[in-house]
Amino acid sequence: MKTKTIGSLIVLLAIATTVASAPSAFAEHSMNAVVENAEGSMVPGCEPDCFLPATVTIGVGGMVEFVNSDTAAHTSTAGSPADGPSGVWDSSLVMPGASFTTPALEAGEYPYFCMVHPWMEGLVIVEEHVEEVEAEPVMEMVSLTAADIAISVNDGAKSGEKVAVDVTINGEHVNYDIVATHNGETILDESGNHSHDGTGSHTTSALSADASDDNPIDVTVTFQGFGFPDDDKTGPIGLTNTAQAVPEFGTIAAMILVVAIVSIIAITSKSRLSLTPKL
Repeated sequence: MKTKTIGSLIVLLAIATTVASAPSAFAEHSMNAVVENAEGSMVPGCEPDCFLPATVTIGVGGMVEFVNSDTAAHTSTAGSPADGPSGVWDSSLVMPGASFTTPALEAGEYPYFCMVHPWMEGLVIVEEHVEEVEAEPVMEMVSLTAADIAISVNDGAKSGEKVAVDVTINGEHVNYDIVATHNGETILDESGNHSHDGTGSHTTSALSADASDDNPIDVTVTFQGFGFPDDDKTGPIGLTNTAQAVPEFGTIAAMILVVAIVSIIAITSKSRLSLTPKL
């Protein structure tokens, strides 16, 4: 194989980046919570834990279920003994063994109490529930020039033959277009190629004429950036390199060489002359 590479004038650098980690923003709470009445809370002395737990934190849109585990009836009423009910929720009397669930709550803080036993107070905190999102790793890019785009083309192809074209680009997850022409025709045109390891193999259509010095195969590779196919690309997009493939020997030169070899053999055979000088 013999490839003549023509350097491109475009030289750019790709930006090197490292993997960044996003800080955790996940609130350590569930969307919903369960609160129970403390046993014996119908008489003072259970403060501040007359509701168990006295303070709960849930996510926006979450709800709190109040379970009456005591032997007396209680209420769960949003508000405070000093200011009265706020109107956000009110369970009315919840009998022993029964329960009440609040409506879905918006962000904020909601104090509540038992209207029958006003020393019983609690607090519901509703926070924005933000899922932890891990930053996707960003590939480290390498410097890239036209010389880093290697094109290998088989030489000496004849009419009716297909030609193999191999591409190697320095880097990972490379994207490129490739076009090959010969005898005034486009024999290979593939865009949107993606290679995980930077290598790719292609095959032209059959040639309509022999490849020659006057009629070579011209190949152009255009770099389209680093990155996965559906992601934004980085790097020197548009960087190109080209190559030509021609026969190892021109047709006339090959014929002359064959004739010369045959003539030497014939003359040597007839004259029995040695081509090696005697000492």
